[in-house]
Amino acid sequence: MSAAPAEGCPSSHRNCLPLSGLSIIDLSTYVAGPSGTMTLAQLGAEVIRVDPPGGATDTRRLPLAPNGTSLYWAGLNKAKLSVEIDTSTAEGRDIVGSLVNATGGILLTNAVGQAWLEYDSLLKYRGDLIEVHIKGRSDGAPAVDYTVNCEIGLPFLTGPINTQRPVNHVLPAWDLLTGLHAAIAILAAERRRCVTGEGQLITLSLADVAVATMGHLGFIADVVVNGSSRSRDGNYVYGTFGCDFGTADAQRVMVVALTARQWHKLVQVTGIAEAIRAFESTLRVDLDAEDTRYRYRAVLEALIQPWFESRAIDEIARTLDEAKVLWGRYRTIAELVNDPNTLLHAGDLMAQTDNPGVGTFPSPRSVLSSSAWGRGVPSPAHLLGQDTEAVLSRVLDMNHTELTSLRDRSIIGDGRGR
Repeated sequence: MSAAPAEGCPSSHRNCLPLSGLSIIDLSTYVAGPSGTMTLAQLGAEVIRVDPPGGATDTRRLPLAPNGTSLYWAGLNKAKLSVEIDTSTAEGRDIVGSLVNATGGILLTNAVGQAWLEYDSLLKYRGDLIEVHIKGRSDGAPAVDYTVNCEIGLPFLTGPINTQRPVNHVLPAWDLLTGLHAAIAILAAERRRCVTGEGQLITLSLADVAVATMGHLGFIADVVVNGSSRSRDGNYVYGTFGCDFGTADAQRVMVVALTARQWHKLVQVTGIAEAIRAFESTLRVDLDAEDTRYRYRAVLEALIQPWFESRAIDEIARTLDEAKVLWGRYRTIAELVNDPNTLLHAGDLMAQTDNPGVGTFPSPRSVLSSSAWGRGVPSPAHLLGQDTEAVLSRVLDMNHTELTSLRDRSIIGDGRGR
């Protein structure tokens, strides 16, 4: 008998989460590094994010709350402790090195060209150091998601069929994938250190993640093996039948038929079975095959489209749901948030969270739902620097006099928040 799903760890009992006891110093900015450490923090790891006094540039990135607090920064730094340390000074760098040592010897950074963060330089603080270094390119040259994405070809596949211009996606996919790889790297390196006692330096780059993904999904092999590559295809799903349709009440839906069963259901509910049989007989093709459905996608779209255009969204939803056809409704982000029938409000992923300096809004728990710990309870991002003195006192045993001296000399922040 399988275990019943857990209700989740109370916020006061993070030690029941699976990564309780693991500590990480996060010296990264923007999306890749912070998203990776946030994933680990939501699973119980103690993540201490280090910012310069006043905050790094991403602490003020859009969108902003009315009081100027960055909702972007708050979203990517949930469940972390926040300290402000001036690492442009030798004393500040030494404090960070001491924190790395005292918290267990794990550091994640995406800093470019800073000699003090080189692995060999940090070994003086801890011989079994684990450092994960995220780069833009594997040679160390700087890059961000959008400058990597433009080089791998996908913008020429994105957007309307009738445009010749490259179209960027708005999702920082390479950042997010790199962040997940960084989180896996930390767990893999820590597991190896438990066995061997040895630390290690792990490097990964946005560019490598992007190119590897293009390889995994067959984009590269298609060019090498077939001498061709995909062309821009609008909202058609490559290799199968899937496209968008307008409705009688000016809504729009996406419909996908991956399998023969799903295709038969779609044909049945849209009333085109006779037309499909005639089409197959005339052309001597079998539309049960995915590649055949893709080859004739425009014809199939034209046959199906009248059914959608003659019906309102509520009737379409009922019919497709009953037939178990794969479909989704196009929604704006505002609709996602405000309509109680959207993915945002389904299940137990989101929970109302009081976020310091911002207010109350839904925040995601961990996307992992475990029979042992549930999803946990979302912990908001702390105000910038609010944990500086508490962390240095607890971890490095600094007293009030030492902390006051560091604060007065601007080596650490004043903890007033962003």
